[in-house]
Amino acid sequence: MARIIISYPEETLFIHELTVRVTDLNIGNHLAHDSVVSLIHEARAQFFMANDMSELDVEGYGIIMADLGVNYKAEAFFGEMLAVEIALGDFSSKGCDMYYRMSSKETGTVVAIAKSGLVFFDYEAKKPVAVPQSFLNIANKRSI
Repeated sequence: MARIIISYPEETLFIHELTVRVTDLNIGNHLAHDSVVSLIHEARAQFFMANDMSELDVEGYGIIMADLGVNYKAEAFFGEMLAVEIALGDFSSKGCDMYYRMSSKETGTVVAIAKSGLVFFDYEAKKPVAVPQSFLNIANKRSI
């Protein structure tokens, strides 16, 4: 069976910490696969907020998700504090990939590595647009 392989880039631009909630657990009593996606979404929203933007307003344009891939690496449990690192890469004229590395704050164990394809989008005109300069500037920042 072919596997998706995601390599996290060298340079982290942002870290968001969060706690595994009881509602994030599955029948195996550990972090559910769908909750991993929700938690990286929260980290992405915090990344935009930390850069004075939002998912709906980067120089007047929003983003849409073109794709998502997740490599699940280890379990996480109720009450565990996680750090979600974010990096950017693979830029094109209209988007890029956002990478996520979710790790246990206590042990450093990597719980998941993920990638989402972002496309910048004019919701009014209903069409993709060029990556805004202010977002390109974030990618050129030095790591944290």
